[in-house]
Amino acid sequence: MASQSIYAQTVTGEKAGIPHVPSIYQTEPWEDPQVTSINRDVTRATAYSFETVEDALSNDRSRSSRVMILNGKWDFKFAFKPSDAPTNFFERKVQNWDKIEVPSNWELKGYDIPIYKSAVYPFRPVNPPYVPRDYNAVGSYQRSFSIPEKWDGMNITLHFGGVSSAFKVWVNGKFVGYGEDSCLPSEFNVTPYLQKGENILSVQVIRWSDGSYLEDQDQWRMSGIQREVMLLAEPKLRIADFFYQTKLDKNYRDALFSLRPRIENLTGDTVKGYKLKVQLYDAHQQPVFPQVLIKPVEEMINESYPRLDNVKFGMFETKVKNPAKWSDEEPNLYTLVLLLEDNLGHIQEVKSCRVGFRSIEFSKTDSKLLINGKVTYLYGVNRHDHDPVKGKALSREDILRDIQQIKQFNFNCIRTCHYPNDPFLYDLCDKFGILVIDEANYETHGIGGMLSNDTRWTHAMMERTSRMVLRDKNHPCVIIWSLGNEAGRGPNNAAMAGWIHDFDITRPVHYEPAQGSPELEGYIAPGEPGYPKDHSHRVQVPLDQRYVDIVSRMYPALYTSDLLLSQKGDRRPVFYCEYAHSMGNSTGNVKEFWDQFRSKERIIGGCIWEFKDQGLYKSDSLGKQFVAYGGDFGEKYFDDFTIKGLVKADGTPHAAIYECKRVFQPVECQLTNLSKGFVKIINRHALKSLASYNITLSVLEDGNVISTKEIPHLTLDAGKDTIVCISSYLPKMKTDHEYLANILFSLSKDESWASKGHMVASNQFALTGLVPARKVEITSSALKITTKDTVCLVAGKNFELLFSKKNGALCSYKLSNKEQIFSPLIPHFTRPFTDNDRNGWKAQSLLNVWYDSKPQLVSFKVNNESSGIVKVESAYQLIDHKVNVQVNYSVNGKGIIKVDYALKVLDSLPNIPKVGMTCGIADDYRRISWYGRGLYENYIDRCYGSDIGIYSLPIVQFMDSYVKPQENGNRTDVRWMFLSNKKQQGLLVVADSLLSMSAWPFTEKTLNTTRHANELIESGFVTLNIDLIQMGVGGNDSWSEVAQPIEKYRVKAKNYTYRFYLYPVKTKNDKLPLLLNKLRF
Repeated sequence: MASQSIYAQTVTGEKAGIPHVPSIYQTEPWEDPQVTSINRDVTRATAYSFETVEDALSNDRSRSSRVMILNGKWDFKFAFKPSDAPTNFFERKVQNWDKIEVPSNWELKGYDIPIYKSAVYPFRPVNPPYVPRDYNAVGSYQRSFSIPEKWDGMNITLHFGGVSSAFKVWVNGKFVGYGEDSCLPSEFNVTPYLQKGENILSVQVIRWSDGSYLEDQDQWRMSGIQREVMLLAEPKLRIADFFYQTKLDKNYRDALFSLRPRIENLTGDTVKGYKLKVQLYDAHQQPVFPQVLIKPVEEMINESYPRLDNVKFGMFETKVKNPAKWSDEEPNLYTLVLLLEDNLGHIQEVKSCRVGFRSIEFSKTDSKLLINGKVTYLYGVNRHDHDPVKGKALSREDILRDIQQIKQFNFNCIRTCHYPNDPFLYDLCDKFGILVIDEANYETHGIGGMLSNDTRWTHAMMERTSRMVLRDKNHPCVIIWSLGNEAGRGPNNAAMAGWIHDFDITRPVHYEPAQGSPELEGYIAPGEPGYPKDHSHRVQVPLDQRYVDIVSRMYPALYTSDLLLSQKGDRRPVFYCEYAHSMGNSTGNVKEFWDQFRSKERIIGGCIWEFKDQGLYKSDSLGKQFVAYGGDFGEKYFDDFTIKGLVKADGTPHAAIYECKRVFQPVECQLTNLSKGFVKIINRHALKSLASYNITLSVLEDGNVISTKEIPHLTLDAGKDTIVCISSYLPKMKTDHEYLANILFSLSKDESWASKGHMVASNQFALTGLVPARKVEITSSALKITTKDTVCLVAGKNFELLFSKKNGALCSYKLSNKEQIFSPLIPHFTRPFTDNDRNGWKAQSLLNVWYDSKPQLVSFKVNNESSGIVKVESAYQLIDHKVNVQVNYSVNGKGIIKVDYALKVLDSLPNIPKVGMTCGIADDYRRISWYGRGLYENYIDRCYGSDIGIYSLPIVQFMDSYVKPQENGNRTDVRWMFLSNKKQQGLLVVADSLLSMSAWPFTEKTLNTTRHANELIESGFVTLNIDLIQMGVGGNDSWSEVAQPIEKYRVKAKNYTYRFYLYPVKTKNDKLPLLLNKLRF
């Protein structure tokens, strides 16, 4: 053991004894940063060996007889620490072990626990490169396989797609090799170890290794063989690898195609007479090159390298006339086929890959991103590998579902945060047209840039970037290489970028931490006075490092872009690799961001954080399944920062993603002249015209669709706009009705990522204004007033109301003896805290006067007016008389209640969370119909994607059930809302203008104090919030002051008035319009 005087400093400031002082030859490879692999083959592009050109053209590995998938049930033995792990088990076939699915994470199969950390490591001590000895789980795996006779004489490669975090491999009792990097493949040549008949494959995986210090990402930390395992057979003279490049001419029309293959000779024999033949095929499998490109294998193997400069990239080169280009909008793909032929003309193997002709550059005038010369914005999202059941061991079906969903919601970019993904994802992005920022599996968040400045770690860091590039280099979807994430800056990063720049001249390099140039005047080091402490103010100091091609930042506020763009001396593009932190009920002001991004030079877009909630399914003590987050598994070191996705853990969309879809849509419509019916249509596509869309115009009368017509196809070119007259498509409009128009653009044919009819873009605009409230004279029976000690009773035919003299509130409403009100209707100024409110900008502290004060009744009056109306007047004060509220109830003989609300506030007070009233209504009123914005919840800073209409949902769907209970379910611009039971009895709320409303079967206190949705206890009534306005949800980040709503979406301390009507009623939804005309008085 280490001497008591030898310590390493952990990131928590604790002293940590080094657990083991190694001497020579004693260090395990997983504690030596300079040993990242043993006997591992050179990383290569994903490609499979086929026997025929026809099979290779499919690029479908299931058509290759040379691929054997080893996924499935394996024998498994678990140990909590290396000293308890089985030894020498690889020497024989094991007996009576457990069975485990491969691929999988063993923590989700009942062994050990998953640990979530957003930053800082999940183990102690933090002492790179050493890892704990007393708690560091080990999984031992074994399975058998037999080699097909057809593979005799071939070279056999054992392929592991990804193993976390380090592993050793044996075949038939003999050590084969070792590998690190949880998210890149490790391939081993197992040919010398194989035998006829049964072969025994043994693997031992350790949870934490020195490689874990490079994998400190914001995610669940889980272990095991988490990606597929397979055997690959190839001839011993094989096409080991290849790299193609396409270069478009200055007009972006014709292209130069260049190819550099790597031929590997493992035969030990001469290859004289062997040839490599190359052909490119179009989408119809027709050859593109006029002649097959042919080169002797011997010449390629014996290529000599010059003393100066380097060899020419293109071993094969040819010009291609006007190929169909690849882009996110038009992902045209070709198939490259490489055929290896022996000296007798026999095919040895055929390999293939998809090819996309495209160029990547930045405009010399405004630094915008150009794909094939066209300005292209990155409407991106950060995506982790995640499934609530499988963890990181995703199937191809899981990946397909994610990528289709991302494309269908108008995202065109994925950042593979923070590691290379399964190759299948890149295949899909090539096919669907999604731009990829490919990021290396490198983050040292918990120790900052320590390892970036340590030469012992140079090799490991270099390998993580170079191996990513080597694997993914042939995917046209990959447009940017990212060195990693949140790992500080140092010479190791410069080396990583230098290698990429030299190897691949076609793609730019990204690395957000590459900030600060000490050699330049004006440099401010972190920790010095003047260095910005938060992301939103982090400008260049004075320039980012020159080895990156993009100025990248995280979590901007709306003022951040101006700060960056006002700096002199840099024309590089600006990209927000993480923005709009979507934790819980969040993702406000996305439209404002994109109005800004599109209008300013240099900004090329950003990636929202993040795509999916990282929740895991777990069962509570009653066996009820719930979504768990960090801290729910008994972890010692954890964070609870897991739930911040645009979709739920199972892929169900949150409301926020619909806002993104509208903001990102490629077509925008604006009503420019109402009287003439002129609509401006803007084509925001970079390349596509609008000819591929069906266009539909629907007209709504008072929220109901009354007319739907098709508009002829438009051939509007990309980047253009036009004026269309819609007057002839509109029905005759009546007075005293509200009319709205919806215009929709949908796919006119099936696409690879969506079916015909999928709605890509839509906009809504008002054809008339709001209909002024119409008041009617209502003849009704007289009302009886009875005053008691604590209440005032107002009774009419079949109904009676109680008003409390203690709090001035409507506390009971019985209609035919059925109680409507179960919690009094009172003025209310707060909402349940969102994640941003609670942990971000600290709403409970900044707005504490509102949260800490309750309205106090100062006067209560009841008047029976000559018109037959009973008027109840309740006056309140709060915050030491700095706030006064007047609520007047007017009750007519039909039992309709008019509520007039007036708020007077000293403008010196802080902003108000919301202005409104709340009450509890009958628990069985669980069907909610409304005329307002929908279908999904919306807030004043997240309602651009929510159209006005009439909607109806059960309360469980009306709410957005967040994993951590919080504010939810709001609807803005509500004209009326009807909450009813199965018998269609209910409470009707009618606005005099527009309301903001929500309803839950819980109290605000319960939502504020409950940690998980499954722990929520229903209140026995439905909480109904009838508000004039509620502040936005914000979400620029979730941990600082910029998490709060932006200025225009805050509720200022000033005077407010509004009016609404309450009416318990039994009616069908289709009868509501008749009823609504008879309510106001």
